[in-house]
Amino acid sequence: MKTDSKTGRSVSSNLTRRKALAGAGGLVAGLAGCIGDDPQNGNGGNGGGDEGDSEFTVFATMPAVWDFVRQVAGEHMDVIDLVPVGEHGHDWNPEPGTVEDLDRADGFVYLRDFSSWQDDAAEQLEDEGVVVIEASEGIEFFDSPTEDNDEHWWMDPIECQNGVRNIADGISEIDPDHADDYEANAERFNEELQAVHEEFEAIVERAQLNEIVVGTHDSFQWWNRRYGIDIYSPVGTSPDDAASPQDVQEIEELIEEFDIGHVLYDVGEPATLAEDLANEVDAEILPLSPVETQIDGSPDLDTGLRMESDWGYVDHFREINLPSLETALQAEEN
Repeated sequence: MKTDSKTGRSVSSNLTRRKALAGAGGLVAGLAGCIGDDPQNGNGGNGGGDEGDSEFTVFATMPAVWDFVRQVAGEHMDVIDLVPVGEHGHDWNPEPGTVEDLDRADGFVYLRDFSSWQDDAAEQLEDEGVVVIEASEGIEFFDSPTEDNDEHWWMDPIECQNGVRNIADGISEIDPDHADDYEANAERFNEELQAVHEEFEAIVERAQLNEIVVGTHDSFQWWNRRYGIDIYSPVGTSPDDAASPQDVQEIEELIEEFDIGHVLYDVGEPATLAEDLANEVDAEILPLSPVETQIDGSPDLDTGLRMESDWGYVDHFREINLPSLETALQAEEN
């Protein structure tokens, strides 16, 4: 199995199981055949620890959740993201047999209603005795301008703090001996999320525009709810949705109406539509991240952005989202 060139971490070096070394070996072998060679992974978002030496292994089902778990777990657990580097978390599905291999893990952290395989896996693994943690527990979805029951709560740094608390409670069930550490790590990380929220608010307060156009699927409507930004996209909320000519024409008219100078796109998706739209209206292209894809290097559309495969949630916001929004909303500080 390949070692990540940035982190020096591999899936096989991170997978340990407290109950049986033989079981751990089987888990490694099974996953090697099921999820490919490039999953970003690692432990200790707030701390170190020797790779693979942790007593507990927890799997997360997409990049944002993976980072939340590793920030809370610190050095006490190995935290593995099932989504391989370069794959979009909303599009990716495990190969047959993956979930059966996960039943030897200690914990499984997932998002309800994000993708059907996650909900199915949660039910199956709970029956197998794995501690299943729903990061979304208690978070109320809402009917956004583009989707009924919009589940993209992790785009809101305030709502994320509830998800982080859910994770701290869940992994404390796995390892009650370190429950105080998990609570302290969660509080520390939530302070950083609060700082991201305040930076976001400051950009919105300075903004000359209140509208952005996204030329890929729309994962960003929780920003409308929290910050009042109007977000327009000719594509729906799924990466598989397609834009109709009428949808594109309506977006072009909105760009002219609001004098919008930028088209934004999800770094984890093909940017053909965003490029065509920008060319049609003579706009510039800027990247956004819904924290659903980890990339080692440049996205397919090279705008000068260089990403690293172990970036966490805060990195995605401070390196991509906040700078792009500052430009697109005309909020640059003088």
